Amino acid sequence: MKKQINRILFIFILTFYSSYGYSEIPHFLDFKYILNESKAGKKAQDFLKSSLDKGIKDLKNVENKLQEEEKKIIQQKKILKPEEYKSKVEQLDWIKRASIKRKFPDTIYVSIIENLPFAIFIEGINQYLIDDDGEIISKNPDNSKYLELVRVTGSNGNLNFSDLIREINTSYPKILNRIIEVEFIENRRWNLILKQNIKIKLPEKNSSYQLIKLKQLQEEQKLFNTNIIEIDLREIGRATIKVPGGEELKTGLDEV
Repeated sequence: MKKQINRILFIFILTFYSSYGYSEIPHFLDFKYILNESKAGKKAQDFLKSSLDKGIKDLKNVENKLQEEEKKIIQQKKILKPEEYKSKVEQLDWIKRASIKRKFPDTIYVSIIENLPFAIFIEGINQYLIDDDGEIISKNPDNSKYLELVRVTGSNGNLNFSDLIREINTSYPKILNRIIEVEFIENRRWNLILKQNIKIKLPEKNSSYQLIKLKQLQEEQKLFNTNIIEIDLREIGRATIKVPGGEELKTGLDEV
């Protein structure tokens, strides 16, 4: 562009010389006068203005293209759908539930509910920190940090743990503070081990009813404060109580 402008200036200067003749050439050149009054000067100004307008227009086009590219880049940031992102977050240790909200164009709000350790599920040589739903939080935790947690044993014990906790919370919630271990027996029923080393054998079905009766029995006779070692509740409506030495006492729970 600079070469073109210089060329035009050279041409209109020559034109200016030829128009006035050599005898009338002034001792100095007034370029402002030449640009404003001569045809060549006006053409140069028009060309310059046209070039500037075209340059500004080209810059605007480049700016618009950059903005379009920026929009595409922002849109490509959404690698995962919110539902997929939610699923990925909930797969992380210690995350129970997650809520994902997206604010366009490029902001994501993540709300999480943390898993709370409730028990330790023991499977062979491995141990798993689980919540009250039996969901695994982490593998082989530092036991020294979780000495007060209930131990869960038995095949698939973690998968059935939430049903047991639900029944206890409904029928006899206070006993939870006494439980140190629960055993899932043959994939069908539970044993509860209390702090006093008392074993309570629950039935395969109607555990809630037996727990309610056990609660009433404890309130009336304070069984947990005696020397009993086992309370067998597998027979609905009855309890078989064992003491050291093998002696057994059977009682009807319907009468309690």
